[in-house]
Amino acid sequence: MRGSVLLSFLFVGISFGSPQGELYKSLFENYNPSVHPGTPQSIGPVGFSIVPQCMSLSLDGQLDGHIWARISWMDERLMWNPEDHDGIKLLRIPIEKLWSPDITLYTKRNENDFYGKFNAIVYNTGKVLYVPDTHVKADCSGLNTTDIWAVNECKLTYGSWTYDHQLMELKESKRITDADEITAYCPLQTVDVLHELKIKKYSCCEEPYSHIEYKILLQRRYLMTDKGPVYNPYLPHDD
Repeated sequence: MRGSVLLSFLFVGISFGSPQGELYKSLFENYNPSVHPGTPQSIGPVGFSIVPQCMSLSLDGQLDGHIWARISWMDERLMWNPEDHDGIKLLRIPIEKLWSPDITLYTKRNENDFYGKFNAIVYNTGKVLYVPDTHVKADCSGLNTTDIWAVNECKLTYGSWTYDHQLMELKESKRITDADEITAYCPLQTVDVLHELKIKKYSCCEEPYSHIEYKILLQRRYLMTDKGPVYNPYLPHDD
């Protein structure tokens, strides 16, 4: 017991005695993740974009799969001068240690935690970048039922749950575009991703809220059957 306690103290000492540990301590000693950055009137712009990953689409229009989200914002409480901290320009911090915008998928069918338990990258400028891998289940209406190989459109709507448009400016950010190798053997291919920023006032609240509506154009590469995969005759595939 005494040995384990001693090891615990040694671990803490080594951790916070390092340049990264000292920087972490200085940043988070008085940091409150329940308090948003910026001013009481404005958090500032929050960038958001999505990249569909490996997904499947049932014949009755149920979308199931993974989407990478890219979320970025500024938190002036997390700024530092690299020259004062051994040249360190970024830290990797568990997302639960940080304030983060409560962006969620309005049209989801599952209750999974949207953000997950990944690390965020915190830059010395105060910029925070978070790229979680999210599991999405959604209902896609308006499917082409006469041709299962046709391009279909799925609408996904993302927005903040509690921060109104005046407090948090939601913006479409730079999209990740280099995920083709990951999705090459998935049942669906993403033909295109279109987006539109909308501002809407709901009956529940006085303030208008902003959300981004994505239109994901998807096409089946193959359809799994009891006898194995049946490939899209309009698309090339490896035998």
